[in-house]
Amino acid sequence: MVYTQSHLEDWIERLYREINILHPYDINFDHIAHALDILIVYNPVTSFALRFNGMFTISLDSRKSRKEQWLDFSHEVCHELRHVNNDKIMPIYWKEYLECQANYFAYHFCIPTFMLRQIEIPHNQYFAAQVIADLFKVPESFAYLRLNMYLNKARLII
Repeated sequence: MVYTQSHLEDWIERLYREINILHPYDINFDHIAHALDILIVYNPVTSFALRFNGMFTISLDSRKSRKEQWLDFSHEVCHELRHVNNDKIMPIYWKEYLECQANYFAYHFCIPTFMLRQIEIPHNQYFAAQVIADLFKVPESFAYLRLNMYLNKARLII
């Protein structure tokens, strides 16, 4: 199968290679934050991000599991790296669009296509989702949706 990566998939691969993340076991959001000069703090509130005095900070919900924090971190990283906007003046529909983009980005950032393509994916999708969830340290439901995104795109290419 000839799989053509999207611009987003290429962008994420380049970023990961620049910070020397080449395999699923290299993925660690503390390492990524350090490499991207992002400060992480933990508070018992909904995760959010802000830029103050030139420093980008992601506040992760301390009540969540590490896997859930990884998803939140990825979502917030998208806003910093790909959305440079003043959300105080943008229309509500544009904010909603950017939130959808950040959610989509998180699937690709947490389970990068260039890594997914290198693993042996079991034929049973539920078992495959478990394997991917364990390998990439994400919840199974997230892994299942990401796997479906990948397989649906791959089927379109055949």
